[in-house]
Amino acid sequence: MQSKGLSTFPTILDPTTCAKKGLCPINRGREQPRNLYYEIHGDLAASNRIVLIMGLLLTCSAWSEQVAHFGKKPDHAVLAIDNRGIGNSDCGPWGIYRTTEMAQDIKDLLDHLGWTDRSLHLFGVSLGGMQLQNLCLLIPERIKSTSFVSTRCGSVFDLPSMRAIATLLDIIRRKGPYERRVDQLFELLYPDNYLNELVSPGKTRRDELRNYFRTWFDNPQFPLAGIIGQFCAVTFHHCSDSDLRRIAEEVYPAKIAVICGNRDQLIPPMRSSELSSKMYGSELVLMQNAGHLIGTQITDQFNQLMERIIREGNQAFETKKQ
Repeated sequence: MQSKGLSTFPTILDPTTCAKKGLCPINRGREQPRNLYYEIHGDLAASNRIVLIMGLLLTCSAWSEQVAHFGKKPDHAVLAIDNRGIGNSDCGPWGIYRTTEMAQDIKDLLDHLGWTDRSLHLFGVSLGGMQLQNLCLLIPERIKSTSFVSTRCGSVFDLPSMRAIATLLDIIRRKGPYERRVDQLFELLYPDNYLNELVSPGKTRRDELRNYFRTWFDNPQFPLAGIIGQFCAVTFHHCSDSDLRRIAEEVYPAKIAVICGNRDQLIPPMRSSELSSKMYGSELVLMQNAGHLIGTQITDQFNQLMERIIREGNQAFETKKQ
């Protein structure tokens, strides 16, 4: 479904590689129908289909570095999504979002696009990784690789720090100048030494990131109901040990990776270790001096890791055929 005027929807993703964008009607036959915004970059006929699911309060624009990289590669299609309640996707009525429902949203979109064969390489960050756990249970037969980035299974509830709560409240209320609010967010997402690194005379990474985030941080299409709904989804997420074992068994021989930064201040790295230990055969990747939003911090290293995961996912099925 290509919507009228959609070309004017705000995004910082590369327009030169965009092959398709639209609003997909989801939840038909279920409660609270809404539209989900998506963009596909690269080759629509590609055999490598990459699905990118972002985290709490972040739009698909936060995948810009990965879309720019993979959208230009031959035989690759990259699907980036605005989760329900954020960016260009509909919020729907007030209510608690659940990661099980948000995973069903993604399945509805994949069905709508006809991405139903075993060609998918899935990457989910934070809340996106929580959705991904449930998505793997819904469509294991479509998956060649699945990567859970900076996330947790929810077996233990880690109370957010007061700084994290204060930052979220300031974002919700849009309180204070942009620079102060976004700086508070940076301190949760990235290590201090990275933020203070000089990129040119008199200009730090923090300054560079302010400009990068400005394109979507104050997007007016961030309704309060969507923000609260997503926060509830993160807070109440739980994927049981038995379901995690099912993921490992049912996606086999797909590649499973669990990725985290050793400087993550939002979700402790031990939660990634715990998640990996409950999925037999998964690879745990601990990235040094990386914070929560790895793909925007150590971009080249993260993109190379994604390439390896995709390659090993494909190889697993080539070996199976022999």
